[in-house]
Amino acid sequence: MKKYLNKNSLIILSILTFIATGCDEKPKIGKVSERNGVLTIKVDLNEVKEGKLTDYFEPHIDYVILEDNDQTEAQIGEIAKLIGHRDRLFVFDWWVGKCVQIFDRQGNFIRRIRNMGEGPEKYLELADIDIVQDTIYLLAHPRKIMKFDLEGNFISEFNLDFIGRTFHYDSVSSRFFIYGGSRSDFLVRSVDHSGHTVDSYFPSNPNIFNGAMGDPYNFYKEEDGVYFTKSYLDTLYKFNNRAFEPRIIFDYGKLKMDHEKMVKMEKEMDPREFMDYFRTNSGFSFSPFGFSNARFLMTRLSNSDKGYVSVFDKKNNTFDLINFYLINDIDDSFDFYSPVYRLEGDEVAIAYRGTSLYNKAVEKKQSISAEDWDVYQKGKGKPFIEAAFYGKETENYVLMILKTKK
Repeated sequence: MKKYLNKNSLIILSILTFIATGCDEKPKIGKVSERNGVLTIKVDLNEVKEGKLTDYFEPHIDYVILEDNDQTEAQIGEIAKLIGHRDRLFVFDWWVGKCVQIFDRQGNFIRRIRNMGEGPEKYLELADIDIVQDTIYLLAHPRKIMKFDLEGNFISEFNLDFIGRTFHYDSVSSRFFIYGGSRSDFLVRSVDHSGHTVDSYFPSNPNIFNGAMGDPYNFYKEEDGVYFTKSYLDTLYKFNNRAFEPRIIFDYGKLKMDHEKMVKMEKEMDPREFMDYFRTNSGFSFSPFGFSNARFLMTRLSNSDKGYVSVFDKKNNTFDLINFYLINDIDDSFDFYSPVYRLEGDEVAIAYRGTSLYNKAVEKKQSISAEDWDVYQKGKGKPFIEAAFYGKETENYVLMILKTKK
């Protein structure tokens, strides 16, 4: 089922139909089924379940405190992305700090990349980060991609002729795939190391509702390539031989979003009125917050204003739809939403402000007896309590690192 988006307008039309409706040839039986290399996952609200951490993760949580030691450069504004590479953690803060902070795996601050300014080797804003083959790539404004080594030293840069929101560097083809935002003429373009556009994919379609989602996790790295998706679609596309081909389709049945109706109502209503309408009438759609590794594709789905955790088990070819919070049966600290940061291999992470983690510890203490609290903080809850009480003194983040089952 090869559908190319490059030059042929008829095939472009076919792909746009795929975006709106999914694959017409999808099988009708089984929760997860495959046909012509395309996986179809049936989403059924009658099968929503409670999910426990130990269903998907090894029974241990590592707490890593990202130290600031009163160093201004180490203080994190907001974590937009977190990447683990070799023995380091790279914190991407595009909104507040407009920088990349580098920590070791014990949470000790090393240095930051913050080349704010105008002209060569400088940026005004940052959009995204990728780390491939020991090179840090930054998608920056105004319209450039910058390269740094793992120590944070500038290497080179090149300019783009369009604005990028997120990106992925493919070392096989030596191309950068750049998502231009939901309002761009083409959702994705590929460029070479000179900034020249090689191909364009997913032409704008006025019948597809795009909303205004920032989509920080459009690209999912896989062992065999890269996948692209965005909010409100039902399909993940794999890049293969100069084209993005449908690979995973979420079948929402009658609950799927009516894109044409959403587009129509957005035009007819004022913004506030439309948001109220959207919250209760949007139907099921994909929300690209999550991670993908060798074992799981764990992301989020939403049905109007209700959120779910979506778990596709690649090893067993099974699918779970879970109520939004995962039950913490590892250290019983608190239940939380699914991790969104993939580090390396089977490691993933979730981040909490130190003060927020401390508040969770206070809530835990208030929910049990003094005797049970004493047992808990000396036993299975000891790592959590130690991290939380240290976090009381810092505005930086504490990472909760889990390993997915193999």
